[in-house]
Amino acid sequence: MKKVLLVEDELILGDTLSLSLKKMGLECDWVKSLKEAREFLKKGNYQLLILDRSLPDGEGTALLQHPKRETFMALILSSRSSVEERVQGLKLGADDYLPKPFSFKELEARVHALMRRSTRTQLQEDGTLLWELNEQKLTLRTEQGEVELTPLEFKFMKYLIERKETIVSKDRLLKDVWGFSFLPKTRTVDYLITQLRKRIEPDSESPKHLLTIRGAGVKFMP
Repeated sequence: MKKVLLVEDELILGDTLSLSLKKMGLECDWVKSLKEAREFLKKGNYQLLILDRSLPDGEGTALLQHPKRETFMALILSSRSSVEERVQGLKLGADDYLPKPFSFKELEARVHALMRRSTRTQLQEDGTLLWELNEQKLTLRTEQGEVELTPLEFKFMKYLIERKETIVSKDRLLKDVWGFSFLPKTRTVDYLITQLRKRIEPDSESPKHLLTIRGAGVKFMP
């Protein structure tokens, strides 16, 4: 399950946000200060950080300089809503900025959009990211090291990683990755998966990352 760290000192809002995020199918840890947030970030792996700017022990954007920053997306929720404040928050490193008060429907849409954008999955002991895609080099960092991909393989893996833990039908892959406007009877998807498993899986015969779900489709598991 995808994890969110919520940093919000307003008790009623924090409680409401925490419940809303859980209803979205996300695991949420809620803290109320910079100190607590740093402790949770040190211990856990989060895909998204949602933070207020004005916290009891300092400026929330200080968390955007955390050593683990490259492993999570960051959304600022703040009553400091002027254009200048929003621009400043983005320049300081936030991926998105939502002024208070806000619509919970808009919050949900923005959270899902950030989750789709995130290809950051987990930090290795040496500080490098597993499953990090490099579009310039057409590479993917895996447990087996950095793997070079063809343009089609890169597009395929990027599509699945952005939707990690979600089953994607083979018809959808043929439309969105291959660009087919019609759906021919083909084993193209299966063939590509077989080739990729040989390079990204520790054991291609017993895959644990690139999974085929009979009758449903394909999903990527970090």
